Amino acid sequence: MKTCTNCSNQSYRVESKFCLKCGSALPDMEDVPHINTCTNVDCDYHKTKFIYPDDARFCDVCGSSTVYAR
Repeated sequence: MKTCTNCSNQSYRVESKFCLKCGSALPDMEDVPHINTCTNVDCDYHKTKFIYPDDARFCDVCGSSTVYAR
């Protein structure tokens, strides 16, 4: 998740380059994964690489946080 340095709005899309609220450029986050998956290596959804929507913060199977929640 990207946070605007101007207005503190949080963008839920990794691809966003500009803030939806104020239009300021968002920080570049090249190291952020481009898919939102479960972080629990023992979870079936992690093993199958199930991709959650960008706004999902927890796995609905095991309750662990997702990649974008971190």
